[in-house]
Amino acid sequence: MNVTSVASRLSTGLVALVAGYASFSHIYAVARSAGEHVSVASVLPLSIDGLILVGTLAMLDDKRSNRKPRLSARLAVAFGIIATLAANIASAQPTWTARAVAAVPPVAFLLAVEVLSRRGKLIHTEAVEQVEPATIAEPVAVEPEPVAEPVAVEQVEQTRKPTRKQVTGTSADRVMSAHLAEPEATHPRIAELAGVSVATVKRYRPSRSTGRTHELAGVAA
Repeated sequence: MNVTSVASRLSTGLVALVAGYASFSHIYAVARSAGEHVSVASVLPLSIDGLILVGTLAMLDDKRSNRKPRLSARLAVAFGIIATLAANIASAQPTWTARAVAAVPPVAFLLAVEVLSRRGKLIHTEAVEQVEPATIAEPVAVEPEPVAEPVAVEQVEQTRKPTRKQVTGTSADRVMSAHLAEPEATHPRIAELAGVSVATVKRYRPSRSTGRTHELAGVAA
């Protein structure tokens, strides 16, 4: 508790005491004029104003416990307010000014009790965080990967082994050319040179007798 809080509570308590004393005097005077005994007239103001204080504290206790204020506490506060106002106004002279002045002490006492018994509500302030602008990273230059140069189709074809389809000429011509190159070669050898199968060699390769007949024909001519 700081100095301001202590000073406010002391001043509020002082106002409550002054208003309570004035209200006590008015209620005491009304009780005496009504024929009550001195002892009864002395404690009657305490029962009326004290009823307001008891009902107020009971309602505060219910609210702090997250409960709905009890009906008896509300009735106690309401009855105490009506009783103290009626008693204070009844003690005044039958004029509006006197009645208004007589109503001030109970009202001041009620407000002082409210100030002393209640506390202010906390203000929920959301802390606003200062959001710094996000730093944008500098773009990094990405060098393109070197692309392999396309290999010419001719170079690929040159690296490939010659197949049978790459050999020009018909099968018969190739067989004949290989036969003329190596007349005494075997069929597998001719097939390898001509790039054909052994069956093709047997089909198109001339027999030795036929080859000799052709050779003799060429000599005679």
